[in-house]
This record gives sequence, C-alpha cells and structure tokens, in this order.
Amino acid sequence: MTRETEQPKLNRTEWQAVSIGLQDAARCGCGDLSRSGSLRSRLSRLGRILTGIEAPKPFADPRLEALRSFVCATQRHQRRADEYAPALEQQGFNRAQIEALALLSI
Repeated sequence: MTRETEQPKLNRTEWQAVSIGLQDAARCGCGDLSRSGSLRSRLSRLGRILTGIEAPKPFADPRLEALRSFVCATQRHQRRADEYAPALEQQGFNRAQIEALALLSI
C-alpha cells in the first residue's frame, strides 16, 4: 500500500479510545502528560487531592493507550502532540490516521 492510498480508518474499539481521550482532555486529566516531579505534575496532583478527581488510568492495550494519549494531548494543547506520534507509528498507525486524529482533536 502506498502513502497515497493510506486511509485514516479506525475500528470500533479504537474510536472508543479516541472518545475517551477527548473526554479526558475535557476533564483536564490526561494522565502522564507532565513529568513526575515537575511543577505542573505537582500542581496536577494537588488539584486531584483538592477535587477528588482522579487522573485516568492508562489502557492495558498499548495501541489504545497511544491513541488516547495522542488525542488527549492534542486536544488539551490545541496543537498536534508530535511527541506522541512516534508511539502511534510504533503501534501500526499510518500518517493518514495520525493526521486525521490530529485534525479531529484540535
């Protein structure tokens, strides 16, 4: 399959991971977006303590977690989360899928 014919198709389970990523971003809880020990991480932890809202747990399936993380980070930052794209590629997603996910999430 050439790059010109790549299609941005996802299966039902993958679309559910996308939906959860968007919901996580709306709740400001993408999980591991900040490094542990950083000011952002400490403020996030304090916010969870004060509100009782827990950060989402990562999916056990690395393919679905790569999707959720990319969509959540892209939505939260309103720009493509390029640091998450290699994980999507490693899980077998093609460039057309990654670009479509970025457009959907911004």
